[in-house]
Amino acid sequence: MNKLLFIGNTRLGDAVMSTGLLNELSSYYTAKVTVVCGKVAAPMFEDCPFVENIIKINKKKYSMHWLDIWKKIRFNRWDIICDLRSTPIIWLVRAKKRIVLNSSGDKMHRIERLAKLNPSGRLPIPKVWISKTSLLEAKNYLNNKTGPFIAIGATANWPAKVWPSNNFVSLIRKILNFEELKGGKVILVGGPGEEKVGEDLYKKLIDIDPVNLVGKPILPTAAIFSLSRIFIGNDSGLMHLSAATGIPTLGLFGPTDDKLYSPTGKNALFVRTPQSPKELMDIPNFNHRTSSTLMDTLTVRMVEHKVKELLLSSK
Repeated sequence: MNKLLFIGNTRLGDAVMSTGLLNELSSYYTAKVTVVCGKVAAPMFEDCPFVENIIKINKKKYSMHWLDIWKKIRFNRWDIICDLRSTPIIWLVRAKKRIVLNSSGDKMHRIERLAKLNPSGRLPIPKVWISKTSLLEAKNYLNNKTGPFIAIGATANWPAKVWPSNNFVSLIRKILNFEELKGGKVILVGGPGEEKVGEDLYKKLIDIDPVNLVGKPILPTAAIFSLSRIFIGNDSGLMHLSAATGIPTLGLFGPTDDKLYSPTGKNALFVRTPQSPKELMDIPNFNHRTSSTLMDTLTVRMVEHKVKELLLSSK
């Protein structure tokens, strides 16, 4: 059994997109894996059967966290190192083979970039490993409620790419009348720290009594997705997580580039604003962390039509 060191990402979305490559490498080289990644991304690998160890990155000034990582990996003799961060420490440890993602970046989809590192030559479609424990926790959240479940991801890591909540409310009320979703139960999802978005949306939908799971852990949320009929949400880590479970997933795009980050999988689609990311962000004093939503021109009708298309194609 070979030993593979996989230096991954800090953000959830990037970590999810790397899972297909990790799966391919472990299979191709018959390897047990140590993953180096950020705290937010770490849960993605906890249920993975061939991951032996997860080393979490605790960021420090002047990138001194890489010294800490080096101290933890230096005494191992690695058969393969795959580095998605192009870090200098991989040249300071022993390894038979090194696979490095160029940090300069091609103007192509993230999955296509990762495919260049895949020795099998296949497109490394993301996947998620869900244990019985995570699935049981998800079912406990649902408290014997029945589907079809409609997962709604109304949050994102910066406000400019968040579709207005009133649009989500209008869309939800419309799609509950779709034949495929009649009698459905709406589930609100989001990450830790985004609970207020869930509370506000819940209040606007209180008459249909959605299940508010915003802030729940990653793996039980992934299990929720695996039980759902469809996910509709902003470009986010949870969008990629949903697509990785294989359920119909619709990503909403505006100031982020769908050509680079659209959800990947046989049941994944996206819909975007008429304007390109460059056009949307070409405004005075734009700041992706503080500027308000740039998603207004993505209409409820546009999203509704795409939902119909996705449901039809995934029958």
